[in-house]
Order: sequence, then structure tokens, then C-alpha cells
Amino acid sequence: MRELNVIRKRGKPETVKVALAYPSTYEVAVSSLAYQMLYYYINSWREYIAERFNTENLRGHHPSPISIETGTPMKKFDMIVFSVHYEPDYVNILRLLLAAEIPPYAADRKGKPIIIAGGPAVISNPEPMAKFLDVAVIGEIETTMPIILENFLESRDNPQDFLDSLNPTQGFYIPARGTEEKVKMSYAPKLEKRFHPTAQIQPLDREPAWGRGTLVEVSRGCFRGCAFCLEGHIFSYYRERPLKDILEIAVEGSLFNQTKRIITVSLSFFDHSKAKEILGQLIDEGLEVSIPSLRAETLDEEALQLIYEAGQRSLTIAPETASRELALKLRKIVPEDKVLEVARKARKVGFRSLKLYFMIGIPGETIQDVEAIAAYVEKISAETGFKGTSQLKITISPLVPKPHTPLERASMEDLATIRRKIQLIKRRLAGKAEVREYDPRWAKIQAIISRGGRELAETLLAWAKAGAGLGGWRKAVKQTELQEKKYISGEVDTTTWSFIVLPLKPSILRT
Repeated sequence: MRELNVIRKRGKPETVKVALAYPSTYEVAVSSLAYQMLYYYINSWREYIAERFNTENLRGHHPSPISIETGTPMKKFDMIVFSVHYEPDYVNILRLLLAAEIPPYAADRKGKPIIIAGGPAVISNPEPMAKFLDVAVIGEIETTMPIILENFLESRDNPQDFLDSLNPTQGFYIPARGTEEKVKMSYAPKLEKRFHPTAQIQPLDREPAWGRGTLVEVSRGCFRGCAFCLEGHIFSYYRERPLKDILEIAVEGSLFNQTKRIITVSLSFFDHSKAKEILGQLIDEGLEVSIPSLRAETLDEEALQLIYEAGQRSLTIAPETASRELALKLRKIVPEDKVLEVARKARKVGFRSLKLYFMIGIPGETIQDVEAIAAYVEKISAETGFKGTSQLKITISPLVPKPHTPLERASMEDLATIRRKIQLIKRRLAGKAEVREYDPRWAKIQAIISRGGRELAETLLAWAKAGAGLGGWRKAVKQTELQEKKYISGEVDTTTWSFIVLPLKPSILRT
């Protein structure tokens, strides 16, 4: 495999070796800015070497996962750091540990090696993985990693001293201590001059999940408070990266990474106070810009023209529902006339395709609400010029209730009902739009894990031993006698994750 910007350090006997593992495919790993940040930040310390692992390490003839950089077995590293964005990926953490012949349970490892995990899934509820982790990072890279790296240097020969040095008020949850003590999430108050890699791993013979490009974070967090959005509630402090810093990262990154394409990272690009200036100046630099998802209410004709001039030919909007009543429950109201207006203008500007994201299984949803989604799409097709499966693309996802959101207690619909709703939309839009769905079986697994506790450890480990996948999950559920209904009903125990302190007050969640 050929890559740009790989770091290969010549360590000394005392150099700390960190296995940086992403529990998904290589293509997804290199598309994660958090993973890229960890790689370059850890390697910026002369006392440390970080080498990469992903689920491709579970393939092939090697008896043990080996690093991309030097082929070193995972079990030879002093510390293993996992970045997790998606709860079902927990199974891949355990698969990697089992393949590396590393005891999965923390109690059996005695800190050799230290295993750390962070990311949105872990921040929201680390308890399903509590028996396996030494440290769960409840915070952002900029404020937590310096403490981890500094403290480990001071006590690397005594893992317990290292764990004892990590304070819950600084964003560190040590599962062995239990949940009696509150753990406060750690934030970077500003993004100005914060660490951001310009040189990034760029595969030359593989295609990353979002395509080749330089990842540039323009803002972090969201002030809108959509009821279903986990990241919007975890990262509720909205912060903007200054225009000057964004341009510097983008221009230097395009040189280091040998690509003119910039992939913006934010929850809502045009919420940035200088969004149009950012696009205009990047265009002036001769760069192309990709903005993965946009809010219709932030788009006017000037914004659409800039996006088009930046090289983007497909527009992605997430109305979520066609029902105003359900939109109020989701706390995301995207007026139909605004979406129609944006779609018309986008077509006029020259966009070739329109992608729309909808959600089903919202509490109180009726079959008429589902039919309204199909009618909504038909109206967009009829009135905007985006027609057929090549120009109009729809994705339907079941609601997955998440901790720390206003819908954390919501019930999840049974699979049969979800499937009927998906099929209704598919039949109605056959030939009019391409309709894809997020597999409701995976949505159910995600809901179970996201709202589960330590009692899931046995099931997760059995799942890993069964080879993961949907078949492996069914086998593990049967083997461990897991009562799935408990986790997808509205009778979940929210105290499982209430020890994690986020900026939102519990009273807000109950409204």
C-alpha cells in the first residue's frame, strides 16, 4: 500500500509505543479527522511513537494484528488508543484484542498494555465497554491527550499510578473506580491556533470513504439542539476556527497532501460567521471544496453559487420528516417551501443531483406521516427538475435514541414496522428517486449498545468471538440470553450514563 505523509520514527528502548487503532476499515479510518489528529499529535512528542491499526489487521494470514508502519504486533505496544464514533464498532475493538492475544478484560491485563478509548460513542455512554477499558476519555483531544501523554511518562512502569493520576474533573473515566463520581467532559474553549494536522495520511492506491482530500475542521459543536443528534448535544459548545487558520490549513494541506480538494468538517458549515468568505478565498486559491451536509435554512443563492464554483455538483439536505408535528418533536423544523426554494435555485445554478435524508420511527409517527415523505419527494421532483434515480437520491434511517439527548428514553419501533414503512416509501418512489435505507437490524443493535451498561460485556465478547456481523450478533444474543426488548423499549435506565456531565442541564432533556 502506498501512502503520503507516513511517519516512521526510529525509537529508543525507552520510547513509548502507542498502537493507534480505528475499529473499522482503512478507508473509514483515513477519513476520520480525529484519527489523523491523534496520529500526528502523538508522534509530535519525541518520547512517543504512534503506529496505526484498523480492521484490515483482522484479515490475511498474520496470526496477530500488525502495524501499518513497521509490521509490529499489537501486543508489543505499551498503550492502545481507540477512536470510536459508532457503537457497533465496539465488537471490532474486542476482535483486535483477541487476535492480538491481549486479554480483553481490563482486570486480566493489569495495565499491560493500557487500553484507552474516546470518541462520541464512548463519551455518551462508556459503560458497555467499561469492563474492557482502562481509561474512557470524556473529552476532546486538545485538552485530554497532553495529560495522558505527560502522566504516562511519569508512571509508565506502574500502570496503577498512571490511572490514579487521571482526574474525573479533567475528562477521564476510570471504569475500575465505578460510577459514583461524576465525570466532567473536557472541552477546548477555543479553536484558535489549536493543533490541526496539515499533512495527513493520503492513500495513493485506495479511495477513502469521502474521497481524496485534505480534511479541514471549520467549526466544532452546534447550538441548534436537534432532539435526536448525539454530537449536537455532546459538543453543544459551538466554536469557530478563525478564517486565517482555516485558509492556512487548507493551502498548506493541499501542498503536503498533493490534492486540490478540501473536505470541510463541521456539523453545519454555513453557521460559521465567515462561511462565504471561507469559500470565496478557497476558490481564489484554486481549491475545490466538498461540504458533506447542509441545512436548507442557511442556503441562499449566493451560498449555492459559491458551493458550485468550489466544484461541488451534488447538494445534500436532511429535512428528516415531512410532518411539522414530528419536526417539532425532533426540534428541527425545515419548512417544505424552503427546501423547494433551495432545490429550485440549486438546479438553476447547475447542481446535478440532490440528496435528501429522512428519519422514520419518530415517536407519534403515523403511516400518513410516512406517506407524506413520499409525497414530499414527489413534489420536489415535480417542481425542481431533479428527476429519476440519477438525480434524486433518498436515504431513510430509523430513529436510534441516544443518551444525553431529549429522545434518550424513546422507544424504538420493531423491525417489522420499520421495514413496512421503508417498503412503502420504496414502492411509492420506484423509478422517481433512488431510495436507500440504513439497515434497521444495525439500527437496533446500535440502540441496544448505546443505552446499555456493563451487563453487555458478555454479549459483546461473545459477538466478537462469533466473528461479528448480524449472524454473529444473533448467536451472541442467544448464547448470553440477552433481553433485547429491554434496551429498545422506553423503559431504559438513564442512570447508566448520568454520571457523565455534559454542558446541557438534565432539566433541558426532560422538556
